[in-house]
Amino acid sequence: MLKSDALTHSRWYTTGDTYPSINIQSIIEIEKELEPYDLISLVFLLYDVPETALQRLIIFQRVYKDIGGSNSNLLQEWARHAQNRDMWKHQFLEALITCQIYNVVRKLGFNVAAVKKQYQENGEHFINPMKKLLYKLCENIDSEKLHKLKKTLSTYSIDTTMFESCELIFLDLMCRKFIEVQQYQYAQKITGNEYNIENLAKIIENFSGLEDFAKQLRDLEAMTKTEGRDIHSHPDVPPSAVNKDELTVKEDKVEDKFTHKMFDDTFDLINEFMGKLTMDGLATDKLNNDTYCIKNPSKVGVCYILNQEDFHPSKSSIESKGNFKPLDKRKGSTKDKLALEETMSKLNFEVITRDNLDRQTMLEDIKNVIKYRVQKYHSMFMLCILSHGIKGHVYAADSVKVKVEEIESLLDCDEVNHLRGMPKVIVLQACQVSNEDQYQDVDLAADGPKYYIKKSDVLIYWATAPDYEAYRIEAYGSLFIQILCSVIQKYADKDHLCDLFLKVNYIVHKACTKLCCDQLPKIESTLKKKLYLKRLA
Repeated sequence: MLKSDALTHSRWYTTGDTYPSINIQSIIEIEKELEPYDLISLVFLLYDVPETALQRLIIFQRVYKDIGGSNSNLLQEWARHAQNRDMWKHQFLEALITCQIYNVVRKLGFNVAAVKKQYQENGEHFINPMKKLLYKLCENIDSEKLHKLKKTLSTYSIDTTMFESCELIFLDLMCRKFIEVQQYQYAQKITGNEYNIENLAKIIENFSGLEDFAKQLRDLEAMTKTEGRDIHSHPDVPPSAVNKDELTVKEDKVEDKFTHKMFDDTFDLINEFMGKLTMDGLATDKLNNDTYCIKNPSKVGVCYILNQEDFHPSKSSIESKGNFKPLDKRKGSTKDKLALEETMSKLNFEVITRDNLDRQTMLEDIKNVIKYRVQKYHSMFMLCILSHGIKGHVYAADSVKVKVEEIESLLDCDEVNHLRGMPKVIVLQACQVSNEDQYQDVDLAADGPKYYIKKSDVLIYWATAPDYEAYRIEAYGSLFIQILCSVIQKYADKDHLCDLFLKVNYIVHKACTKLCCDQLPKIESTLKKKLYLKRLA
């Protein structure tokens, strides 16, 4: 029988069989009252064999989902097996305190503050300290980070999509020996531990807000390198700092520096700047014969938009040279994607949108689009990539850098001869800051016939010049893309593309001057004629 909350032991810490409130029957009653996530956590901490814990939790997860509840007997089975050990009641009580299931601790008749002090402050431990640390790590991995973790593990050929909790993922990693948490016993006493946690630490240190856990994992592993170290001598692992603000990498968010009022004012001024363009000398050109032909006004071309908004570390990014830093979610990027979709659809482009592609998928998808979706009756191809970036590179969703030159070369490979002579426009919303450790990519483009000059009829429009950042505001999107779409919508029936981009440069310069930040778009062009986005009368 469970005891009243009002009951307390006069001296909570005892030896031998003097915990009458902790017994098989009370554990059976406790298990009926526990929430599923608490039960999973307790099994994770208490079961010695990860294969057994994982197998039983998988069954529990399936049964609970199917019938909405389960009399699993998970704790009962553990207790029946563990009751021959003198320390099993201490393990159970420490697990309850670790999981903060204080209501059960009180019902068992213990003083919560006293138990917490003994297990968390006085260094008395009966549960594997690495498991406790891994549990604390689980508590700090929210649904978004859990999704990223699964994607990262997939790059190691580890499929964890079936698991709905972090504890099950860690148990699976133990079963695979991707991480190792060994505990040695002699005569029913724990004599030492052996850990191999580096694989997980390398991954976790690339998650914003979890970097301190990586250090703690390594520190605890280092503590157990000396043979025969007694688990009872281990100091408790210090709690990790949680809910840290995510770091911004390269693509700065200017609201960190300025108020929303300033941005409201800045975006209100965009139309004003656009109205002054002709007065400031950026007069429109008249159509002449020196232009690329718009073959079919109802099907002008294909616009492929790649929106890299969510990033996860991968085996490639973790093992690449240089100090990799976690890439933040590019909040506000969806607004840029929607603005581009609306703008290009109105100009009779076939718009194809992709989100969050890893490096390999990204390159393959671009290749397939230009090979199978761009037809001879189209007049141009436009590729828009919204991502983090460094000088000469953009990042894929798996945090691997991709050379822009490699992307450009895809447009000239022998498999897409139908693109030769067709204007190809690449718009890049990404930073251009310097990076000392350049990533060496393989050039995928094959040599073409000698009479064809590679990389002709290409216009690359960078959001910012080399060595500078590109600014994005969560509430509006990026300065560059939002201004670009506004200019195209207003002037596409008057000006050719290079003049449209000059107008964008002008407005971005004006806006950034007002905000006292450095950004100026850059145009690189091998176009041989004027390029209009629609057929003019």
